[in-house]
Amino acid sequence: MGQVRGFREALSSFIATVFPTDTLLGALKVMEQYHVQVVGVVGVGGGLVGVVHETQVLAGWRTDPLAQVSDVMARVRKTQAVRAQTRRLARMKGRRGGGQKPS
Repeated sequence: MGQVRGFREALSSFIATVFPTDTLLGALKVMEQYHVQVVGVVGVGGGLVGVVHETQVLAGWRTDPLAQVSDVMARVRKTQAVRAQTRRLARMKGRRGGGQKPS
């Protein structure tokens, strides 16, 4: 159980991240800068959408160094709990905005 928790903590606290639209060259530069072999891939809102390992980047590099990270990354699936939390937050946000006119 400790190993699973450690793995989850590692995934939730990446030292370095890239965007899906970053190039493989850019991802390699980030990996070298932070001395890591895995970086998180975050979306526009900052949420984790995938991970990419150095071996994936190097494999894609052979074809096109300027390809996007999204071409080689491993996507992170949303769990049922995350989907439910997202729906709850959306409902709460809707209630706060709720179409009320400012006074």
